[in-house]
Amino acid sequence: MFVPITEITFLILSFSKISNYIDPGSLSAFMAVIIGAIAGLGMTLKLYWHKIKLKLSQR
Repeated sequence: MFVPITEITFLILSFSKISNYIDPGSLSAFMAVIIGAIAGLGMTLKLYWHKIKLKLSQR
């Protein structure tokens, strides 16, 4: 457990100089991930809504 924490800490500290500049295209990629996650969650809820509704109404 100690080794992964040490490795993660080393990686975070070693990339601190690189991450000072965020490319403008990074924001659009991040927004695409967020929109995709929301769309995926919406479709999952749509597909399983009947099952969720039945489970909640039985209680």
